[in-house]
Amino acid sequence: MGALRHSIDQATAIQKDFEEAYANESGVVGIGISLNDKHDDLAINVQVSKQAIVQKLPKKFDGLDVVVDVVGAVRTF
Repeated sequence: MGALRHSIDQATAIQKDFEEAYANESGVVGIGISLNDKHDDLAINVQVSKQAIVQKLPKKFDGLDVVVDVVGAVRTF
């Protein structure tokens, strides 16, 4: 893996903007930072409860890929 196009500080700022735009979307259960699918840059990682929610989210946001994982409902044990 070579140098990433975005620094962690840049990705964190973009993540905060993404959270403001999408954190209250029904079915979004988590938002973080990960590597993109090509492993050549950072990405916004979004955990959602249902597959249908994936279509409501952008594929890119402020230059970062958006990687979505369907994790199901999150419950406290």
